[in-house]
Amino acid sequence: MTRPHTLPQKLRTLTLVTASISLLAGCASLPSSSEPQALRSIKATTATQEAGMIKDREPDLLVRDFYAASANPTQQRKQARSYLTPELAQQWAPAPEIIVLDRIDMSSNVVTEADRLSYTVSGTVVGTITEGGAFNPRREQYKTSVSLNKVDGQWRISSLPNQLVVERTELRNRYLPQDVYFFEPGGNTLVSDRRWIYNGLSALDSALISLIVEGPSAVIAPGVLDEIPEAATFAGVDNGVYQLRGLSGLDDAAQRRLAAQLVWTLALADIAGPYRFNIDDTPLLSDDGNEELSVDDFPEFNPQASASSTNTMFALTNGRVSKIASGQVTPVPGPLGAEGNIESVDISAPTKIAAAVKTQGEKEEKKSQFLVGTINGPLSTILEASTFSRPTFEANTNAVWTVVDGRTITRIARSASTGDIAQTEVDTTELGENHGDISVLRLSSTGVRAAFIVDGRVYTATVSRPTAGERKLSNVREIIPVVGDSAITLEWGGDTSLLVGTASSDTPVWRAEVDGSSAIALSSGNIVAPVVSISTNASTVFITDARAALQLGTTGQATYWREVQGLEGERSVTIVPR
Repeated sequence: MTRPHTLPQKLRTLTLVTASISLLAGCASLPSSSEPQALRSIKATTATQEAGMIKDREPDLLVRDFYAASANPTQQRKQARSYLTPELAQQWAPAPEIIVLDRIDMSSNVVTEADRLSYTVSGTVVGTITEGGAFNPRREQYKTSVSLNKVDGQWRISSLPNQLVVERTELRNRYLPQDVYFFEPGGNTLVSDRRWIYNGLSALDSALISLIVEGPSAVIAPGVLDEIPEAATFAGVDNGVYQLRGLSGLDDAAQRRLAAQLVWTLALADIAGPYRFNIDDTPLLSDDGNEELSVDDFPEFNPQASASSTNTMFALTNGRVSKIASGQVTPVPGPLGAEGNIESVDISAPTKIAAAVKTQGEKEEKKSQFLVGTINGPLSTILEASTFSRPTFEANTNAVWTVVDGRTITRIARSASTGDIAQTEVDTTELGENHGDISVLRLSSTGVRAAFIVDGRVYTATVSRPTAGERKLSNVREIIPVVGDSAITLEWGGDTSLLVGTASSDTPVWRAEVDGSSAIALSSGNIVAPVVSISTNASTVFITDARAALQLGTTGQATYWREVQGLEGERSVTIVPR
């Protein structure tokens, strides 16, 4: 049974959070509503010495200084409170949700009193931060008023809302994104849950362990396992051993999954191992009985290992599928390499199963077939309709999804033992009854997240499982508003980022963080928009623009997109099995 995901008081003792909000560049993040407390005598020291108030500060600059100081969450935001009148400093109780503005604009209001001033503060909200450090993208206008009075000859803020409002540029160097990991429902794959943590926190390991014990963020919770009891706690560190309470009821398999979560979360946060954990005073052991745990004890759960790291690639050219190896292009045996009217295809790396859309006719006369089979072998017709979106496979299964006629998402699962086909409709009620056509749908490498394009806008959702055979798109969010309605294609970069191809000649390719906290435009270089296809492996991004198939390395400073070797002169679509 999934426990409720309202955050209890024990998590409010953490200084967690925020978000890299710059949709164009840079990294920023937001603090939570309270300071770090003693999980193990956490010292909330800052990386750099905070500047104090400036004497005789002009009132408008003092207000800006206050908002800048609000980025420091330590000691119940003591630094920010120093800009308030003594009365307000005692009364100010900001709500835990933090509002992030693209920038803070100020204008003076008419005031008749000599020792009183008032300003209107406004800006565009780009997101909010929850107490657990999760970023939620938003796009709306913000406006409030702030009043000041003189206290002993110095301006101080005397009235403002009970809100935490932070300008994103002031936060870019104060907070860091960290991934906390939870298992997908099958218990076989770790899924990232991005949080933002104050970089002055001296006990990052304690903060991360506390977040694991508290459970997944609300956005991803419907799609992952949460086996930890509500009463469980992290009790700190004793002689180098992390102490966990209230977990002895977990069976051996669940304890092993918890150990993998802990170890991989700490290791990928650059916290040196090996690690030791006690569950209710009993050591948590590796499979070989060792109390010291490391990632080598759980190699099968490496979150950074991906099927997309394979060097195997395929290409779809003139309706035929070919394999690309060492720059040589060879048609695959069987129908995929010979048909000549394949419109789209996806290939599951673990199962070697292919799903393809075969078409004939144009516009109103267009007819499509949805085919499933092996890469090199025969294909079976599963569905027929006017249109199907490009197939997308669930992680490590024979199940594949497609959008039928732009409206209905269908899941097609083949039994590994009998070969029988089962079709179910994915629950999309959160999109609303009158949503536009879904032109592209892609499942992440873990299968827990879905990304899709509706009327040129990019959305993500968590894939939940109401019952064993059912799937639902939960917590649907528009993820990259800056793209507007220009999106044409997208693909996952692992489980933590999205690559989006657009119709814009200025910004044809974007890379966005999965939580919506930031997005950057990749080099437009020699791309001729529109970008109609995009794929990626561990080292390279592949696109198809108006002329050809191009590639760009993801490491180094390359800005020039090169034609894919073997596909020169061809307008091909590249396919990276996942």
